[in-house]
Amino acid sequence: MIPAPVGVGDGRHRLRKRRWRRLGAGCALLALVAFVALTGALFVWPAGDRAQRVDAVLSLAGFDEHLREQRALTLVREGYARVLLFSEGHYPQVPCPRVPGVTVVCFMPRPARTVGEVEFAARYAARHDWHSLMVVPGHAQATRARLLLARCFPGHAVVVPAPAPPVTEVPFEVIYEWGALLKALVEPGC
Repeated sequence: MIPAPVGVGDGRHRLRKRRWRRLGAGCALLALVAFVALTGALFVWPAGDRAQRVDAVLSLAGFDEHLREQRALTLVREGYARVLLFSEGHYPQVPCPRVPGVTVVCFMPRPARTVGEVEFAARYAARHDWHSLMVVPGHAQATRARLLLARCFPGHAVVVPAPAPPVTEVPFEVIYEWGALLKALVEPGC
């Protein structure tokens, strides 16, 4: 066997190495684009339902409390439900609202997280023989709320997210929701 001239094998090696780097960079770029698209679909522009008549509206607690509270109050005032389940979860300083002609049930969930709120609502619904709930989560929380409702409530569930928060709050909410969604996926509940 005749030895290859010095430098000929090096060129092939560099060419293979360059191809692998390009392939790796392409895969990384594809993964980044997929992650950004998934983040947008799950948290920035989550799927929401049209409001419809239900047995009760569940208002979840959270960072954008005033947006959720206003959406939930508007829904019950417009006659979508005669009962409002109002979580005082993380923000007990938010007073229990009063709505003429509507039964308002304020509660502290155990645990003081979304899963506790949904579990409370599911138990309350079972005691009152309800077959439909409309939940008002934070905008970025809608996907997780839908997942937990499907897991905990056997009836018809409607998810009507609160309006989107200011753009400056979106990055924090997206980071928080990724962690919370992963936790909800692996943690047992209901």
